[in-house]
Amino acid sequence: MSDTAVRAPDKAGRRFPKMPPPVRKAVLVLHVLSAVSWLGLTIGNMTLSVTATATTNPAVQVGLFHALDVFGEVLMIPVAWTAFATGLLVSLGTHWGLVRHKWVLTKFLITSVTVLLTTFLLTPGFKELGDIADRTPPGQLVDQAVGDTMGLIAPGIVSGTCYLTCLVLSIYKPWGRTRWGKRAGNR
Repeated sequence: MSDTAVRAPDKAGRRFPKMPPPVRKAVLVLHVLSAVSWLGLTIGNMTLSVTATATTNPAVQVGLFHALDVFGEVLMIPVAWTAFATGLLVSLGTHWGLVRHKWVLTKFLITSVTVLLTTFLLTPGFKELGDIADRTPPGQLVDQAVGDTMGLIAPGIVSGTCYLTCLVLSIYKPWGRTRWGKRAGNR
């Protein structure tokens, strides 16, 4: 382990090295880009889901369910984990810290839960939809129990609410410091 990876706290109570401004800005750009992409994918997934359950054309429905599978498998996981990882880097490599401010810690917890749900529930569900669509006989709609509109858009509503909450927290930065942040500020 290198000396810069984990070291004793300096005068400001930091355990991780502060990122130089060009690196911090690049990581922040990547973080914002991936977070906005994650929100866009969620809105796209909700649109595909509603359209797939509303259509009366079996071929269109199967195509939409396959599109959900591709979005989930190819795009959603890398974008979600990029948003998570860059957010973690920004918090650890700047004065905000991960546990110093309540709004940062709250964003971290919300993003952690959302990225895990995306990885282990949402995208496997999209994969299952694609597999079920493959097994549906040509010219027939996918079983409505599988293509239930609320079951398909509820995850998007929850995820979208989480992302919006994170956005508001980033802008307003409410609630002040945590008890760990108060201790670090008194050093």
